[in-house]
Amino acid sequence: MTKYKIFYKFSHANGTLIDESWDDPLEFELGDGQLDFCLELCVINAQVGKLQTFLLSASEAFGNELEEAFQTMKRLDFPQTMMIELDSVIEFKTPIGDSYVGCIDKIKNDDITVNFNHPLAGNDVSFQVKILQKQ
Repeated sequence: MTKYKIFYKFSHANGTLIDESWDDPLEFELGDGQLDFCLELCVINAQVGKLQTFLLSASEAFGNELEEAFQTMKRLDFPQTMMIELDSVIEFKTPIGDSYVGCIDKIKNDDITVNFNHPLAGNDVSFQVKILQKQ
């Protein structure tokens, strides 16, 4: 697989910074999971040594929010000692050991709505990248 060393800046389309590596370049191999696939595609299409900006629509980046990814659960489904607060991020384990992360979206009496969409789903993003090295 191809290895890269890059500087990058990842932002919401409105300019709000999500992540960056200008001080310490990121070294990764395609498919190793350090970058989401949509950002890897930008790196693949970038030129070595040239600072480039890629504007990705929500559907090109992390997808649009899916209504079926919002699940309403009962308070009794959560551990009794767990603090349930809006925007809290919670990891859920399946019976076979897989993990899913959800964000508390709504609390109404004993009904807790959890959003299992990617945190950036529904958002346009900007990915600025400079490839320092490609092997």
